[in-house]
Amino acid sequence: MQKKKPEILAPAGSVAGMKAAVAAGCDAIYIGGSRFGARAFADNPDEEDMLHVIAYCHLHGVKVYMTVNTLLKQRELEETLYAYLLPYYEAGLDAVIVQDVGVLRFVREHFPNLAVHASTQMTLTMGKSTRLLEKYHVNRIVPARELSLKELEKMRQDTSLELEVFVHGALCYCYSGQCLFSSMQGGRSGNRGRCAQPCRMTYRMEKKEDASYFLSPKELCNLSHIPQMIEAGIDSFKIEGRMKRPEYTACVVAMYRKYTDLYCALGKEKYMAYQESHRKEWEEDLRKLAEIYNRNGFTQGYLEGKSGVPGENYSGKKEEMLASRRPNHGGVKVGEVLSVDAHTVTYQTCLPVHAQDVVEFRNQKMQSQYEYTLGEDIAAHKKIRARYKKGCRIKPGDTVYRTKDARLLQEIRERYLEKEKKVSICGNFVARKNEPFVLTVEKDNITAVYQGDICQEAQNRSATVEEVRKSLMQTGNSMFSFTSLEICLDEGLFLPVGALKKARREVLSLLEQNILMQSQRDDALDTVVERNCTNKASVKMQTEKVVSVMRREQLTPVLKDPLVCEVYLATECMTKTEIIEAFEQIKQAGKKAGLLLPYIFRNAVWDMWERNWKEACAFDHYLVRNMESFVFLREKGIEAEKIVTDYNLYIMNTEAERFWKEQGTKEFVLPLEMSYQECCTFAGNEDAMLVVYGHIPLMVSAQCLRRNTQGCQKGTRYGQNTVLEFKDEKGRDFQAVNYCRYCYNIIYRKTPFSLLNEKEKVSSLGILHLCYHFTIETPEEIQEILNGRNCGKTQTGHFDTGME
Repeated sequence: MQKKKPEILAPAGSVAGMKAAVAAGCDAIYIGGSRFGARAFADNPDEEDMLHVIAYCHLHGVKVYMTVNTLLKQRELEETLYAYLLPYYEAGLDAVIVQDVGVLRFVREHFPNLAVHASTQMTLTMGKSTRLLEKYHVNRIVPARELSLKELEKMRQDTSLELEVFVHGALCYCYSGQCLFSSMQGGRSGNRGRCAQPCRMTYRMEKKEDASYFLSPKELCNLSHIPQMIEAGIDSFKIEGRMKRPEYTACVVAMYRKYTDLYCALGKEKYMAYQESHRKEWEEDLRKLAEIYNRNGFTQGYLEGKSGVPGENYSGKKEEMLASRRPNHGGVKVGEVLSVDAHTVTYQTCLPVHAQDVVEFRNQKMQSQYEYTLGEDIAAHKKIRARYKKGCRIKPGDTVYRTKDARLLQEIRERYLEKEKKVSICGNFVARKNEPFVLTVEKDNITAVYQGDICQEAQNRSATVEEVRKSLMQTGNSMFSFTSLEICLDEGLFLPVGALKKARREVLSLLEQNILMQSQRDDALDTVVERNCTNKASVKMQTEKVVSVMRREQLTPVLKDPLVCEVYLATECMTKTEIIEAFEQIKQAGKKAGLLLPYIFRNAVWDMWERNWKEACAFDHYLVRNMESFVFLREKGIEAEKIVTDYNLYIMNTEAERFWKEQGTKEFVLPLEMSYQECCTFAGNEDAMLVVYGHIPLMVSAQCLRRNTQGCQKGTRYGQNTVLEFKDEKGRDFQAVNYCRYCYNIIYRKTPFSLLNEKEKVSSLGILHLCYHFTIETPEEIQEILNGRNCGKTQTGHFDTGME
């Protein structure tokens, strides 16, 4: 059976980037507008430019997906979102990419014919979770980037929704949507499109002198896996890079266009034979991708299942997916230093270099020592002598890398950027004596017809087919270009050149209108967004503490506190026996028992829980951190009212609350990024819960610091669930724990989050359940904290200052 050709989906961080993507042959672009996009610092178009983008792409047969993939505050949802989306919806926007389930619900209610793509920031890891999304106009999901090819194949079997998979570009260290690092450290939230990229900074591990970029992944390049992804049924190949230059966009799009088309045209066996016979061409194309941008090389590690798959042991190289020595463009090696004197360096090339190339000398640690711009072309295997800046520590044996390939950039500009791609059309011109001439143009079965003046007999020189063709084919500055033009012309007719040019202008303008009309809409619904969707607590009640513990020994002080009404058990560290015994302890203490499901719920975790479900089905409540956990519990017959959504499912607005209420849930934990003022949206809401203490998980990652420094600890006796400490450039302390049961790392800020000194503000919210999350605290520390006393330095996150 012939597999469907995947869509090539290109990034467009600007109008120029959009045109580069279209010229290089993309099928669709994704682009942010002036608001609510996850790349707030890209050159995002304003309304006028965005409408131009939609028109330009649709004329070229390219779809436009707009990123509305940030979390929205209540005020933004009430006052801004409808007016912001309306002109784009009416202009025919093809889809919006959404993270916030409140936005998801809002779009369904107000824009009935707008498709929605579930953003990778929803951290969807299984096809089963899509059943929650289908009734909200979601026709496509963008899975978490950490999934292996096997998991994507299983996802394809489990859902009929389209799958859009990242194939090239930058990788986050953290599971997308699970990152609070930038937000909590500097106030710039990745969930609001303002990530400061702390993963690209240096950190210093305990007992190690040298700082390293050990949170910085290499660039993704899955070009070699195109056959497997097509066979797996992936619908869209997504290229990351809205912050990159148009030349990058054009180059990467062209490569994925080329090899996707080749595979679909040739089939599996002939494609493999083609690659074998065109080995030099393949290697040259990979070199071009590396020249345009790489980060210490490329990786395909997640697709190949080399990190983060639960139940797996990893014996591969440490840091094999990380750019730990350099966080930015790595360039391509072009030479090696032979000798150095007081003023000059001599190096030998291994690749040709060209005038205006930028080359950089690096030591054995990949640290830059000096860079300069070449003034002439030099062949491979030639010696070059160049002066260097005084004080630079270049040594024999140092490597020389090219970080700017001037010739490649010029080739890309000439081919894709300097001339706008024309829209191909077919035409037909008929001129009969004593009848109006007729010009008809057509593109993809959309036609436009212009009827001119009645054709008169020529008094002197009559029009020829060649002259008519020349006048009509000169489409000038329009977007159109004739690929064929049939002309039927009676002899002896007078056809003024001006009339022909007018006909051409008018019919092309009409064709443009007809093409754009195909996608335009006028059925948006401007209804009021109601703020409150649950009853407020009508009677002032005593606040109660809801506590979660990571280890069984932490239970002792918790069960003694009379204000603790419910205790949740985390499952990362405790054995099955410990969980069963802890459950009994909680019940004997007269308190409710809850169960914390994992942060990430992949296929192997689903199977693991299914095997152990009998021991987990008697709890009073279940706290879920992802949609997969929710679906699992519902499949096992757990009533939705027993399921509580945690802070990272982001109920930041009442539309998000309505979404989860429509699934049948009741209680929810407010997001950690909300300020006191934003929490007031839910003041008095008897279903809302507020975290008042805990070590905030800044990152939940499929990468593992312990594996990347000491080797995989899965199956070892003492290496699992242990704390690894490190510092950032400002001396701030962090702790990473390798939770091997689920094969994810959690990075915590060593300084805990605490609102224990914000009693007045917390009390004024009228929230009845206050949450305490204990992870690495000792029983003695827990006792102090439950008594209202902080143990050492704390921080309040966004509660006082808010986020942009």
